[in-house]
Amino acid sequence: MVLACLAAIFYFSAQPFSAQDLRAEIGRHGRIVQKVRDLPPVSFSYGGEIVDNRLNPEDFIQFWLRKGAHFVVYGLLGLAIDGALAAAGLKGCRRWIAAGLFVFLVAVLDEQNQMSVPGRTGRPLDVLVDLAGFFSFVLLRYPCLSMLRRREGL
Repeated sequence: MVLACLAAIFYFSAQPFSAQDLRAEIGRHGRIVQKVRDLPPVSFSYGGEIVDNRLNPEDFIQFWLRKGAHFVVYGLLGLAIDGALAAAGLKGCRRWIAAGLFVFLVAVLDEQNQMSVPGRTGRPLDVLVDLAGFFSFVLLRYPCLSMLRRREGL
């Protein structure tokens, strides 16, 4: 699982922005685009660009899809690393610290790699999005496992 996550991260990281641009496809879903436009106004600056649900809903949707994908993939990477480290015998807090450091290193290398790809940028803020995915999945792991164990009577 760790290798699958790493392969996905670096495969997509090496693609130029034009290969990942979803705005035309998003634009084909007029009802969704209109629903986003009808939301209360949301506008902010990210990487020197304005992200605004009313001025350009296709960009707004694409922004959140891309950040959401990073969040989920890095969360899964962290859980996969945790599983691998647990299987190797590392326990407790040290395991989570090691997994977090590994996720951080991969996120930094991913952003650095993107700086050499046409149309892509590497941003320190994106590393924080990746780490937020890791920490969120870590924090959700324990209550989810606890619920499953109770349900199964373990």
